[in-house]
Amino acid sequence: MKYLSKKDKKILKLSVISCLTTVVLFFLLSTLTDCNPILGGVLYSGDLPNQYLSFFQYYRHLMVGNWSSAGFTFLNGLGGDMAGNIGYYLLSPLNFVVFLFPASKMNVAVYVIILIKLGLMSGTFTWLTLKWFKFNYQAYPIFLGIAYGLSGYSVAYAGNVMWLDGLVLLPLIAYALVRGIKTNKWLAYSILLACGIIFNYYIGYMICIFLVILFFAYTVNNFTNRKLFIHQFIGFAISSIISGLISAVVILPTFLNLSSNKLSQADFNSNFEIKTLISGGKAISRLFIGDTYNDWAPIFVGTLALIVFVLYFIDSHNSIKERITNLVIGFIFVLSITVPKVYLLWHGGQQTIAYPYRFGFIIVFWILLLAAKELSNLSEYKNENKKERLIAAGIYLLVSLAAVYIRRRIGPWNIYAWVAVLIVIIFGILVYFSDKRFVRVTLLLVGLIEIAGNAYIGLNHLGMKSNAYPAYVSENQEIISRIPASDKSGRLAKNYELNNDRGEGYTFGYRGMEEFSSNNDSRISSLMTDLGFSTFRYFYYYQTGSVVTDAIFNVKAFIDSSLTNQSISPEYVSYGLRNDLKNHPVILKQGNKTVYRNETLPFAFAGGLSNKLKFKEENPVYNQNLVLNSLTQTKEDVLSYSSKQAKIESNNIKLKFAKGKFKSERITQDKPGTMTFTYDNLKPKQVGYIRFSKNLMDQIIVLDSYQLKQNPDYRLPFTVAINGKNIHLQQYTDQLIGVQADKDGKLTIKMTLDGRANRVDFKYPRFVSINQSALTNKVNKANSRRMEFSAFRDSYVAGNIKIGKNESLVTTIPYSKGWKAEVDGKPAKINRTLKVFIGLKMKPGVHQVTLRYKTPGLLIGALISIVGIISLVIYTWYLKKNKQADKSSNENK
Repeated sequence: MKYLSKKDKKILKLSVISCLTTVVLFFLLSTLTDCNPILGGVLYSGDLPNQYLSFFQYYRHLMVGNWSSAGFTFLNGLGGDMAGNIGYYLLSPLNFVVFLFPASKMNVAVYVIILIKLGLMSGTFTWLTLKWFKFNYQAYPIFLGIAYGLSGYSVAYAGNVMWLDGLVLLPLIAYALVRGIKTNKWLAYSILLACGIIFNYYIGYMICIFLVILFFAYTVNNFTNRKLFIHQFIGFAISSIISGLISAVVILPTFLNLSSNKLSQADFNSNFEIKTLISGGKAISRLFIGDTYNDWAPIFVGTLALIVFVLYFIDSHNSIKERITNLVIGFIFVLSITVPKVYLLWHGGQQTIAYPYRFGFIIVFWILLLAAKELSNLSEYKNENKKERLIAAGIYLLVSLAAVYIRRRIGPWNIYAWVAVLIVIIFGILVYFSDKRFVRVTLLLVGLIEIAGNAYIGLNHLGMKSNAYPAYVSENQEIISRIPASDKSGRLAKNYELNNDRGEGYTFGYRGMEEFSSNNDSRISSLMTDLGFSTFRYFYYYQTGSVVTDAIFNVKAFIDSSLTNQSISPEYVSYGLRNDLKNHPVILKQGNKTVYRNETLPFAFAGGLSNKLKFKEENPVYNQNLVLNSLTQTKEDVLSYSSKQAKIESNNIKLKFAKGKFKSERITQDKPGTMTFTYDNLKPKQVGYIRFSKNLMDQIIVLDSYQLKQNPDYRLPFTVAINGKNIHLQQYTDQLIGVQADKDGKLTIKMTLDGRANRVDFKYPRFVSINQSALTNKVNKANSRRMEFSAFRDSYVAGNIKIGKNESLVTTIPYSKGWKAEVDGKPAKINRTLKVFIGLKMKPGVHQVTLRYKTPGLLIGALISIVGIISLVIYTWYLKKNKQADKSSNENK
């Protein structure tokens, strides 16, 4: 502090005030909306509870010394490369906050990180405005910083915690860029930009696009001669390239990871479109209070900022060139919101899944920056532009009336539309008389109330009252730790989750069966779809597993919970779909949890590679038999459709059946309709499956906490109960539901249409039998040909195996480009098993096999980063030396 000037100390002080005010406001507002986990809430923003918390648990696992998991890890679903996940989610320096909390308080740790980042966002923006502009009234930059930290974007996307580092750094990078242009000092710019890219390459990429716009905007506005412009452009280009080189240690491995999965999806944008009028209209609507939720561009920054933003363009104190330049930038942002190709450019060419307009923070930053410029004008030129203030308020009033019309036509309509109109009128009056001190105080207080009110409305969509996470983590850590090591040597699955978190393998340190990540290998999801699991490109579930898929994927242990859905809290989901395991050996019991032992194939054994299988669409019974028989080179099926028929009854339902499908329609809509299918001729306690069609799955809402929270009378549109117990399903494909008949051999399936659901079409819920002896024979055969491991770690597998005639080494270790194989000490080509797992073709005999994983691009990326650091040092030295030479030359003249 003693090295700072008096001015810089004051700037720092005001920035800290802005930072702390935002932290306090967000803490209070999140508490009032049940978003504060410190006080028993859940921040249901972004994928925070159902994805990011488990990634932070992995981060903890990694940083305490488990570095072998940094490349490839079996904690990542079936197993996967972690370069993309680490590069996207886990490189913020603030992540070290998690070590201040126990693992069971990870939700609190991440919330604290969000608090810190939002506060820093306000602080850095206030700092930037104070460095760039002169304010006679110092409360203005504090207010603008708070508006940046609690903007519609910040509130709607607060749970996307990994994006916020870029928003913290953006004001600093922008300042360093302009400083570099003006003084030819690029060191700070290169370092800050490299940090922005490293901390989150996705947001860093968007910042890079904006920096190009900012560079040309500034140099055009301040153009003096071509030679100087070329000189400035060279400095900007070299410094930006150096930043890219420094970040290569992250960017190159991440790019290579993405290129083998996410970026390889050529059809991903095939059905993507933007309706220009609707998207533009809704973007305008999001400028006003009450629209922070994340279905469209959340760019709310407060009415005060927007009125002075409009005023900027009609204020004659701002140069015409500067205003035209910013109109061009505004036009670019309009295109970004309304034109698909421009929209996709901001998102790296990829269609977004939820959370659209992720570049919205750039628009927020730009609006507030111009508002800051204009507020500095208001401070300096008192009483000189009252007519322009009135015109600006009038223009914005017309925009607010247009927003009312837009909400009426395309929604969402709410009372806040008229509230926004009233607020615009109030702010227009206050801005007009803002030369008076007490009016300015009132103006900023009302502005702060509006900012806080909008944040409250946005957070109120995202919160729920629950304190289940700490107890859930502690309880499951204990039960998983009690499972014998031999049963955890394979994979583990369970029939319950908190918040649909498909990454609990990270949280509890087991080899799992589920994955949810933007960097997931979609080819695995495709295979899982064929086998009858709920999947999408970015995830795959395993709740509807069977004894066959347990065997295929080496699921040695399965944890079954008897707790009903949402019995612990709204976020607790119990699927209850594995009653087919009721006759299996019990490993242990703890409270409401029972751990079953399964018969499984080994991770690696001598069998068939199975790369040319022809799956039948929506036929998991056929496909599961096909895979198991092909891998084990056997013929007898384990699963088969039973010839037994169910008795069918309906109440308040008109039911038609044709070609194996039912069409059902509720007769009277003011009461529920039910359909009951009863198998009463099964063996006592017989286990098996019911095949449910995906048309049925689409109707079932697994976790509908928002509706339950907002309306206690909300009725689920569709439910299914088996022998009186509700089950909860996921959509996307036909699936097998594990069932058990009662002691009389009876199995009852009851479906209920209620709420807004009036009809559903579905296939006959057929009973599927299990041939247990056939399964045992296949498992025994594969185990007799198993690979005997001498080592089995995340990134290193070694052992011996005996290969017979027409056999190959088959595994369920997912293949990625980082794997290298050696057979008998010599490099060997990796083939595939089921097109997605590692497989090796070998000659008959006993072989020693070694599999090693090295993250593709990591070494080269590290070397490039070193080159980048050296280049930065040399370039900085060159600029300094060149400046000294110019100075000496000028002195000699």
